[in-house]
Amino acid sequence: MDLKILVVDDELSINDILTTALKANGYKATSAFSGKETRSFLDSFKPDLVLLDICLPDEDGFDLCKYINSKYSIPIIMLTARNDVVDKVLGLELGADDYITKPFHIKEVLTRIKVALRRVEKYKNYSITNVLNVNSNIKIDIESRTVKAYDKEVKLKPKEYDLLEFLTQNKGRVFTREELLDRVWGDEYDGELRTVDVHVRRLRSKLDNENCGSIIETVFGVGYIMR
Repeated sequence: MDLKILVVDDELSINDILTTALKANGYKATSAFSGKETRSFLDSFKPDLVLLDICLPDEDGFDLCKYINSKYSIPIIMLTARNDVVDKVLGLELGADDYITKPFHIKEVLTRIKVALRRVEKYKNYSITNVLNVNSNIKIDIESRTVKAYDKEVKLKPKEYDLLEFLTQNKGRVFTREELLDRVWGDEYDGELRTVDVHVRRLRSKLDNENCGSIIETVFGVGYIMR
């Protein structure tokens, strides 16, 4: 396994436990203890996923999450000691793909990493060129997992891409939040339903055009549909 995980946590014991467990399970793992170190490792280590603590000595984890999301298309799992829904939703809004509340069991961390990486890894060796049309202005290249809107490439997070592709493949069908969570995130993911709402909102902000309306419609009391 050549997948690389960057563990960002200033608590030495927690960082050591995580990196040791990751290496024991076949990942290449390295540690960062500050925002400054993290920014350096993003370019030199080139991680496939970042485990990111919210509280760092030199930088707020939310700000660092926003920075990573703006520069790189890699999954981010937030680590937080605060079991506050507002914090979790804020992390998702800023580009995190998942969150884990401390104290945690190492098996939970490994499972969530596996889920976050599964769909990204699935497409690395995808060999069939296939283009999906969201509409006349937005196209998905499945082979490269890229999206173009109005002739410009739009940067999507892995789960944003997965959700967009899934809805495009199933146009005209209404899905509940529970169904989307199961079909896109997988049955091993036990996050909150509002995770779906956050990702739909992010897709709309990146792809909607005021002259064309929203690409994803809300079916009140039910869920979402792409016409």
